[in-house]
Amino acid sequence: MASNKECLIIVLDVRTCAAEEVKLKAAKCVAEILKDKIVCDRKDYVSFVLVGGDTDQVKTEDDYLPNVVPFGDPILCSWKLLLEFFQFVNKTACEEGEWLNGIQAALKLQRVASTLRVARRRILLLFHFNDFPQDYEKFNEITDELLNENIELIVGTHNIAYIDNAMTSQPQAIFNFSRKCGPDELNNQKYALSLVPRCNATLCSFKEALHTVFKVTNRRPWVWNAKLNIGSKISISLQGIIAMKNQTPVKLKKVWAEKDEIVIRETRHYIKGTEITPLPENLITGYMLGGTPVPYDEAVLEPKEPHPPGLHFFGFIKRNAVPDEYFCGESLYLLVHQKHNQSAAVKLDALVRALVSSDRAILCWKIFSTKFNRPQMVVLLPRLADDTHPATLYMLEVSYTSQHHFWDFPALRTAKTECSEDQLNAIDQLIDSTDLECTLRDTQQPRPWAQNDLLPFDALPSIFERNLMDILERKVIYNNDKEDKALKDKNFADVFWRVPDALEEKSKRAAAIVKKLFPLRYSRAWQEKLLAKEQAENGVAVKSEPAEKEIPMPSNGVGLIDPVSDFRRVLASVRSISNATERDARFQALAADTRVVIITLLQRKKQNIGQLGELITLYRQSCIDFNTFLEYDKFAEELKKIALAKKRSAFWQDVMVDKQLGPLVLGEPTLDDELALKAYYTIENWAESEANDMEDVEM
Repeated sequence: MASNKECLIIVLDVRTCAAEEVKLKAAKCVAEILKDKIVCDRKDYVSFVLVGGDTDQVKTEDDYLPNVVPFGDPILCSWKLLLEFFQFVNKTACEEGEWLNGIQAALKLQRVASTLRVARRRILLLFHFNDFPQDYEKFNEITDELLNENIELIVGTHNIAYIDNAMTSQPQAIFNFSRKCGPDELNNQKYALSLVPRCNATLCSFKEALHTVFKVTNRRPWVWNAKLNIGSKISISLQGIIAMKNQTPVKLKKVWAEKDEIVIRETRHYIKGTEITPLPENLITGYMLGGTPVPYDEAVLEPKEPHPPGLHFFGFIKRNAVPDEYFCGESLYLLVHQKHNQSAAVKLDALVRALVSSDRAILCWKIFSTKFNRPQMVVLLPRLADDTHPATLYMLEVSYTSQHHFWDFPALRTAKTECSEDQLNAIDQLIDSTDLECTLRDTQQPRPWAQNDLLPFDALPSIFERNLMDILERKVIYNNDKEDKALKDKNFADVFWRVPDALEEKSKRAAAIVKKLFPLRYSRAWQEKLLAKEQAENGVAVKSEPAEKEIPMPSNGVGLIDPVSDFRRVLASVRSISNATERDARFQALAADTRVVIITLLQRKKQNIGQLGELITLYRQSCIDFNTFLEYDKFAEELKKIALAKKRSAFWQDVMVDKQLGPLVLGEPTLDDELALKAYYTIENWAESEANDMEDVEM
């Protein structure tokens, strides 16, 4: 991958006035960088520049750079270069040296590296900005050159801390404040900080400098040069750029034996059932067709000439002829014309426009290279040119059956796990009221690392802060006098585990809302199935299970918003009560609430006939189950009076008459029962009935 090479020039501070700790950390940092590039086999060019070398003058083309010693032209990383660096960094040093001169020498080496056609050029400055004065006359000139030449500058030093920028919330490097800093040191730090806005430099500590050097993004993707051959006349020079590649293939390893076992493959030869031992030169290559040996033809055994690399036209197909499911090969290439090839650009643009206008794609064979010569079927899809990119072709590999992998994923949620908005809000309120949030440290406080700690365990709030003084008070009293009366008034365990009152009340209210919105349901069906399965396997008769546990009584009862669901929920709770007396009492209370709700809904101007019919039907059936016939008969008469008074003819016909929700009749109805029911359901004239009722009221 030659297009991803870089040239890195490292400028080191070796002055005698610099702290030995800083120089040692800088040398270790450079050694780690070189070892990483060597071990990873990166084809990167590296060179060094020493600031503070004991040399009077180092002559360059234009001027003199005193006390600056360059290593030489950039070369590829190797173990020999690492050993030479250790010798080079230990050269005789002096007290003087300008870090701007070191950057100038590094720029000179970068100009030499421009002939190497590297994709990235960087300078790493490892310097101690102490209280020795520096000359900043050429500061603007050097920083402008770094910016114009697109050379990345990384500055590493020892006394760096980080805060979060107030505008961008990104880590920002600053120098640690010290009262011992003199005016020259403050001036040096000021210019070091100004490198960031002047030339987009990165100011960091030695540890972060390593991360910055190692964290590299490829500017140019890997390129495959090929030709698209259509017939014998047309040939277009293309460049294939990987747009997407599967980097995580599944590899299976076949293991034939354990570690301590030896597996030997024996080959035996038989003729008509008799084992023979032929010589190797007497054997011929072939295959078995049924029970007949067939030797290979000599032409088959001869090595074939490799196919010419590139893309070979097979035919035009309709764009929708191949379904999208088959475009799932190992990679996706973006084909563009070859760089600086005007003829290829014109041909490719014409081909793409022709494919788009006819809604066609190209089916062709791909031969990667002479070494990797296996033909593979690919499809080329056109993409028209616009203001941002030229005409291109997407090359998709057509997959085979062996490449298809099918997976069954479980549903992330079902109808049972879905929550309403009210339930989610209640859970949110409960979390907020329990004071479990994790407050971060003040991001404006300097820290030694760039990224802020997302989970500072020492900053978690404690709910026992108010009780701390009580505990300390008890310990003091206990140490002074173990028989003190105050000790008898306070229970140590209660004091320690008690939650502050305000927080406790808030949490209780939030928990009550959660319990209301999430009614509990006890289901032992899965236990019964499991027990039945185990006992069936063991041949044991299944015993009857005891009654289910009592379901807690909902606190809200039957409401006006969804009375049917509320009635069913409360009725299920009533049915689960094992005590018969308590169960009947609870049902009487439920029936009274339900009758009030039905009458209220019936008296409204806008009625939900379906809801009323379903609720009265459920209530009537529950009265049969709990043997409360008289209460329902009285309620049925009351419903008739309200329907007549409010002129609810639609309710009476659609609900009471059609669904036969009148007074209860046990067993087979007699003639008197049928006449009574007919009289109950029949209302001849709603207006006349209303007039008769008014006359009765006046009398």
